[in-house]
Amino acid sequence: MDWIDYREKLGIGFDDKEKSRLFYSRMSNALDVLISSCDAFVTITEYNNFCMDTGTRLNLNVLENYQECERFRDCVRIIRDHETVFNVYLAYFVWFINSLSDAKGRNWNRQSFKRMLLHNLKEAHIQFDLLEDGNKFFVFPKGASELDNALVSEPLEWLRDYPLAHKTFVIALKQYSDGIYIRDVADNLRKALEAFLQEFLGNEKNLETNKNEICRYLGEQGVDPGITGLFQPLINAYKNINDKIAKHNDAVDAKLLKFLLYQTGVLIRMVLSVKQAQDMEGNDNAH
Repeated sequence: MDWIDYREKLGIGFDDKEKSRLFYSRMSNALDVLISSCDAFVTITEYNNFCMDTGTRLNLNVLENYQECERFRDCVRIIRDHETVFNVYLAYFVWFINSLSDAKGRNWNRQSFKRMLLHNLKEAHIQFDLLEDGNKFFVFPKGASELDNALVSEPLEWLRDYPLAHKTFVIALKQYSDGIYIRDVADNLRKALEAFLQEFLGNEKNLETNKNEICRYLGEQGVDPGITGLFQPLINAYKNINDKIAKHNDAVDAKLLKFLLYQTGVLIRMVLSVKQAQDMEGNDNAH
């Protein structure tokens, strides 16, 4: 039981503002320890990249080679300047992580600060995760962890072999995370699924045509007809919902958008799981 759970059992609520305050305090305590011990450092190149990318003025007093700890302290100062707006604070901290290298022999690298951030978000009951696009992290609002892992994180990783679909899926995830381009999210999820089927099947057919192709493929791999038969109505439903949103400019309910996101993950995961099983069987037969 953590502090928030304990308070709730006592009947003392914890609103979003208090969760943010708890998160800031935990982060500040952890960062202060690193500053005090000089266990974390920032190179001149990393400091320059962080400041230039975020539009922050360089502190010319910390640009000597030996001032690695001072540069880390200044990066922390820059991040703390944005504690008044939670999403902005997150953006700056994540970009600080993106500015670092993963060099071995370094106690505090990109992965270390990623773990720090995720741990303190979890302890404050704030539902965000970090997803990776190439060598950059971005913030993504979490749903149920088992669904996010199975239907977002894993398909994103598996799609690396399908670059067009991966690129479009990442765009949709970032837009969903920003909560700004709602219609575009729905359209990009459809495009991601369409691009995935094109790359997987090696053709340029549209989603409507490729639904028959993918169902045929799944049937050939011994997938139960009851499961295969679900794909056509599911893809039809996906397309109909998306067309309604895109063509008629209807407002998009957040729950519907999350359904579309998870639905895309379901379809991609199903196909790639079947392919994995097929590849493993082929390798076994080869031996």
